[in-house]
Amino acid sequence: MEVTKLSSKFQITLPKKVREDLNAKAGDRILFIKEKEKWVLMKLPSEPVDALRYLGKRAKLKGDAAQVHEEMEEWER
Repeated sequence: MEVTKLSSKFQITLPKKVREDLNAKAGDRILFIKEKEKWVLMKLPSEPVDALRYLGKRAKLKGDAAQVHEEMEEWER
C-alpha cells in the first residue's frame, strides 16, 4: 500500500514505488478509471494509436475503424 498527500492545488505526487511499477516518466499520461466504488489509475501507452486501441477496448468498442467512428458519433447525439 502506498499513500500520498493532496496538495492545496489538488495535485498528487505518485509515490516512488507506484512510479516504478507503472514505469511512469515525466510527461506520461495517467488515466483514472472509476470502477464501482473505487478509482484505478493506469499509465496510457505513449504512442497515440496504442492509447486509442487501449481506450477502445476499455469502452468495449468492436468492429473496424468506420464502425467504431460511427458508434462514437452516436455518443455525441
